Amino acid sequence: MKLQNNYKLFFILITAFYCNSIWAEEPKPKLLVDVGYHLDNNTFPFVSIFTKSKIEKKFIAVPNISVKVYLGQEADANLLGTVITNKYGKGMISFPVSVNTLWDTLSQFKLIATSVAGKKYESVSNEVSLTKAKIYIDTLWADGVRSIAVTIKIKSGNEWKPVKDVETKIVIKRSVGNLSIGDKETYTTDSTGKATAEFTKVGMPGDAGGNIIIVGKTEDNELYGNISLERKVKWGTPLVNVNTFDQRTLFATRDKAPLWLLFLAGFIFITVWAVIIYLFLQIIKIRKAGMENWPDIA
Repeated sequence: MKLQNNYKLFFILITAFYCNSIWAEEPKPKLLVDVGYHLDNNTFPFVSIFTKSKIEKKFIAVPNISVKVYLGQEADANLLGTVITNKYGKGMISFPVSVNTLWDTLSQFKLIATSVAGKKYESVSNEVSLTKAKIYIDTLWADGVRSIAVTIKIKSGNEWKPVKDVETKIVIKRSVGNLSIGDKETYTTDSTGKATAEFTKVGMPGDAGGNIIIVGKTEDNELYGNISLERKVKWGTPLVNVNTFDQRTLFATRDKAPLWLLFLAGFIFITVWAVIIYLFLQIIKIRKAGMENWPDIA
């Protein structure tokens, strides 16, 4: 009887431990999917995806998440494509040709991104509703002052109408980052849909022909997304390629080293050895003086 009770107690303990491990299992972290709409140079658009999760009060990028993107509604016929995010949690999908007919008829649209459930994260969805918009760039010259005018227009039925109060950036495209063409970081469109910025970066280096690239854009606009347009203007200083291969320069070969560098190296070499020789001679003098004054020590 006592043995049977021990078995029962053992069984109860095992069951309690198993149930406790199930109850103590941590819930899956919540996955977040950001959706971005992009239109470059008023051509066919694309969608950007960013997957992240909040861990210890910080947003961490989540890689290798499969995300399906839909146009309008979550149906196979409206599927733009499926993307797997990279190690930075980012992915990109271009609009396929199959949606051209549907896309041309739309003035307003909705993008839906749905992640595929996995071992670590459950399936989540996110959507953005936007209005189709385009951006235009014009150059102005008045009283010796150069300016750039950026116009934003939205689609309304079969027409494109200017829209006001849109925050835009007008910048010069550089190899590393962009530089605002004026004193402000952003410019807001007026009632005619136009934002004008004075070109103050006179003397900006350009290419061999003096061309620089002006970019007008919106960034993460809640109504129109990310739209941008580039235009090349001849407002820069021509880049002159100077060939210094056969000249004495700091980065040339050894036989083309600058004369001042050779002189400096020679001066240091001579100075160091002169000090060493001087110290050596002084040691010899001290030794001789010691032998003359205390011959018994020698």
